[in-house]
Amino acid sequence: MKNIILPTLLTFITGYCFAQQMVERKNKLTGSVTEQFQSVIETDKQVKQGMYHAFFVKKTVIASGAYKNDKRIGTWHFFDPTGKIMQNYEYDSNQILFESHEDEKTRFKYNIDYIINKDDVTTKPVRLGGRYFGYIPYLRLFKLPDDLVNINPEQCTVILELLISPMGRLADYTIRIKNSYTDEDIRVLNINTDLLPDEDKIFIPATLNKNPVSSQIKVACYMNRYGDIDIY
Repeated sequence: MKNIILPTLLTFITGYCFAQQMVERKNKLTGSVTEQFQSVIETDKQVKQGMYHAFFVKKTVIASGAYKNDKRIGTWHFFDPTGKIMQNYEYDSNQILFESHEDEKTRFKYNIDYIINKDDVTTKPVRLGGRYFGYIPYLRLFKLPDDLVNINPEQCTVILELLISPMGRLADYTIRIKNSYTDEDIRVLNINTDLLPDEDKIFIPATLNKNPVSSQIKVACYMNRYGDIDIY
């Protein structure tokens, strides 16, 4: 009986260890942002497990937290490219612990499709991940059309337009390439939101008198000479 059980047990342990092998991963998210994390190698997919960090120009931490079975857990910290704290979010309780103040120079504009009276109380939609790291997935979906590759980046502005549902889901995504001098549209690109994983479609919705409402976020970006866009 022992001669039968022992090889079977060894095979199971060996297979289990192989399936749970941890590896360190580094991926480039944009030309300026790199992510570093641990993952478990399984037969059909890569599962994030353990600590996660994202860096701006390989030096400044812009995101820090932990994964368990490919899901964010505990408290995450999000920063802008200068290292200024943007947001602390507790994923276990789905609660914002801190959101940085937006000053008058912000690149973000928010709208709701309601007439707001003087006694109304509104809140803006909030992206999980803060106003830099949280928007990197949308920056990555931008591709400069082939017929515009010779455009002068200094003569155009790129506007991300995100429609957020009352349930806090990304409902629509449009990119406008605009003439910086005339403000006219050079090109309007409709982006397929199915290209994004679920975690990149989640927002805290805008509210009007404590009731969730649909909203729109407009983000002014700049384009570099390689045709990539960024917020910072």
